[in-house]
Amino acid sequence: MKNFFKITLFALLSSVLFTTSCSKVLEETNRSNILPDYFSTPGGLDAAVIGAYSNIRNWYCQEGMCYNTMLGTDEHLTGFGTGSPQFATYTIQTGDGNIQSIWDWSYRSINSCNGVLENLPTVNLPAADKTRLSGEAKFLRGYFYFMLVTTFGDVSLSTTFASSPTTAAKRDPIAAVYDQIVKDLTEAIAELPFKASPTPGRAAKGVAKHLLAKVLLTRGWSSAAKPTDFTDAYNQALDLITNKSQYGNGSGSLDLEQNFNDVFKEGNEYGKEILWVVDRNADPKGSETTGFGTGNPGGKFNGSLFYQRPNYPIFNTNINNGITGAPAVSANPVDRDIQYGRPFGRVRPSNYTLNTAFAERTNDSRYDNTFQTFWLFNRPGPLSAQTPITIKVTRGSNPADPTSALTEYTWVKGVDTAIKLWGSNTITEADRRASKSVLVLPSQYDVNFFPPMKKHDDVTRLHTNDASDRPFILMRFAETYLIAAEAAFKAGNTANAVTMINALRTRAAYRPTNTSAQNSAAATANQITAADINIDFIMTERTRELFGEWMRWYDLVRTKTLQTRLAAYNPIAAFNPSRDYLRPIPQSQINLVTTGPKYPQNPGY
Repeated sequence: MKNFFKITLFALLSSVLFTTSCSKVLEETNRSNILPDYFSTPGGLDAAVIGAYSNIRNWYCQEGMCYNTMLGTDEHLTGFGTGSPQFATYTIQTGDGNIQSIWDWSYRSINSCNGVLENLPTVNLPAADKTRLSGEAKFLRGYFYFMLVTTFGDVSLSTTFASSPTTAAKRDPIAAVYDQIVKDLTEAIAELPFKASPTPGRAAKGVAKHLLAKVLLTRGWSSAAKPTDFTDAYNQALDLITNKSQYGNGSGSLDLEQNFNDVFKEGNEYGKEILWVVDRNADPKGSETTGFGTGNPGGKFNGSLFYQRPNYPIFNTNINNGITGAPAVSANPVDRDIQYGRPFGRVRPSNYTLNTAFAERTNDSRYDNTFQTFWLFNRPGPLSAQTPITIKVTRGSNPADPTSALTEYTWVKGVDTAIKLWGSNTITEADRRASKSVLVLPSQYDVNFFPPMKKHDDVTRLHTNDASDRPFILMRFAETYLIAAEAAFKAGNTANAVTMINALRTRAAYRPTNTSAQNSAAATANQITAADINIDFIMTERTRELFGEWMRWYDLVRTKTLQTRLAAYNPIAAFNPSRDYLRPIPQSQINLVTTGPKYPQNPGY
C-alpha cells in the first residue's frame, strides 16, 4: 500500500535528516535538497537511518510525550504548569497536536526505513555494513509500528517506499501489524551486531531482543494474541539476561548496576545497564540545548529535567514554624539555579506513588534515589556571590527539651539545607529543634510543591534556562527483568516471575553507605514469595523501578489495568473504558483520505 500522507517526498525526507555531528552522537549534516535517488548512495542510506533515530527526539523529552505517558495514570497528577490537561481528564480531541506527532513522525520514519530496505541490495557497500543497516532499518520500522499499534490500534501497514502521494488508505488489523513487527525484529536480531556500532546510540542485538520480548508480551495481552506469546516473550528476555555478557550498547557487557543511584548518574548514560538512548550531546545545533524558553529551539530539545520540577522558588515558609517561642520569619529560601532547574511543574507524583509504591524506604533505596528530598539555601544575594550569605534560624539549644533556651543558628549559602522533606506526617517539636532545615511534611504537598524526580537532572548545563544535553535513556536492562517477570506470570510460571523481581529488589536494597551485613539483611527483607505475585504487584514494582521513565500509560493499557488502577488511585470522571484504551486517529489523516472509503476513527471520538 502506498503512503497516504499528502506530502511530497522532498518534504518527507528533508524533515527527517536533521541530526548533529559528534563522535558520540549519530552523525549527519543537514541536507535540505533530498532527492529520491539519494537512497542509491551509501551516505544517503546511512542518513535515512540516522534521520529515523533523530525523529524519536520529537517525542522523548518533549511535553507532548510527557503528557501522553504520564497523565491519566495512577502515577502522576497535573502540576501547576500543565499545558495539556486533556490527558489527565481524558478529553483528548481528534486534532490534538501531541497525538498527531506520534502518527506523523512514525510514518515519516517508516517510509525512510522502507526506502533503505528497498535500495540497500543495489548499493555498493561492504557486506557487513549492508547487514547492519538492514538490521537497523528493520528494528526502527518495528519500533515505530509498535508505537503506532499500541497508541492507535488498527493502523495502515506498508513495507514499500512511497515515492508519490495518494489520497486512499485503509486501516489494517492489529494482528497483521504485530506479525510484521515480530518479523522485522526477529530479522533485526539476526542482522544487528552484539555491540552498538559505530556509535552507542544505535541499535544492537540486545536492544532488538528487549523490544521483541516487550512486543510479544504486549501482543499476548491483546486480541491478536498467539498461544505462545507469553512463553516466547519470557524466553527472549531470559536469553538476554542469561547471556548478558554478549550484549551491550558499545561500552561493555550488559548488567545491572550494583547501586540504583548509578543508573541515572550523569555521565553514565552509556553504562552497563543501558540498552538504548535517545542520543544527544553538547552541540547546541543538534541537541538544541540553548535558547530554551526564549523562542522555539527546534522541537527536539531535552526538557525532561524540568517537567517534574515543583515551584520551589515561591515556597514561602515560616522558617521557625513549630518552634515554641521562636519569632516567625517568613522567607523564600531557595532560588532557581542550574542545580535545581527550571520549575515547569507539568506533572507531579500521585499519592499512590508516594504513599503506596514507595512506602518502604528503609530496605528499598529506590525512593531516595528517585526523588530529590532537600534544597540547599541559595536565595539571598547574587547567585555568583563568593562570600557566604547567612540568615538567622532559631532552634533550641537542647533539641530534646522543648523548654530549653532558643539559640540562633545561620544558614550558609550553598552549604546548609534550607528545605528538607520529612518522611511522614508525624513530627514533634523536638524533631524541628534538632534540624536547622525547614521540615516539610507530606500533608503540605500540593500542586505547587511536591518531591521532584531527579533521574533526568543535568547540573553540567551552562545556564539555568538551558535544556539538557544528556542522552535520554529509553530502554534499560532492569525492564528486561520486569518483562520476563510479567511474561512468566502470565505463562503460569510464578516461580520464575518471583526470581526476576527479586533480582531487582536485591539491587534496590543496596546502599553504598551500609555495611555488607546491613545490605544483606535489607536484601533478605526485600524478597518476595509466590504468594505476593499478581499483576497489581508487578505493576507497582514497575512504578518503584521505572517511575517517571515515560511509559506508564502504555503499561496500564497493555495489562488492561488502566480502569481498575485509575478507580483505585486516581478517579477520573470522564474516563471511558470503551474509548480510552486508544488515542484518537488524527483528524488530519481522516481529512486527507478523499478516495474510497472514509478512514475510520477509533470508537468514541
